Amino acid sequence: MKTLRRALFLGLLSFCLVLGCGGGSSSSYKNSLNFGTGLAGNGFDLAGENSTFSVAAVAGSLYFRLESADDMAGRAVRLYFDSVTNKDFPNPQQYGHILLSSFTITNPGTYTVKAYLVEQVGPDIGKETFVAQSDLLMQP
Repeated sequence: MKTLRRALFLGLLSFCLVLGCGGGSSSSYKNSLNFGTGLAGNGFDLAGENSTFSVAAVAGSLYFRLESADDMAGRAVRLYFDSVTNKDFPNPQQYGHILLSSFTITNPGTYTVKAYLVEQVGPDIGKETFVAQSDLLMQP
């Protein structure tokens, strides 16, 4: 009986220690959306990072880097441009906090770009989770 109590006590103590260690988030990832002219050498950063670009200089093609504080868990990324048009980007990884990809934008103007993670919850229904937004200025 004394051994059983000791084992139960040690098990409960171990359980409490495990829960206590996982209490706070130690993630250094944050929610952010950035734009650039290409990919940097390490493959996780952007080259030519800015929020103002010339349509003619980049030939309409821009790169983006979306970082999520939470694991993307393989969810697709959806970008909304001024809440009018949107573009979806499949996520090739089942886990991770960063997605880099590119899109084409050919019209000059100022855009508010909002990024969402999209989880398929039905045949035609996707649950969107807001991650970040940034302003983008495209000059002629």
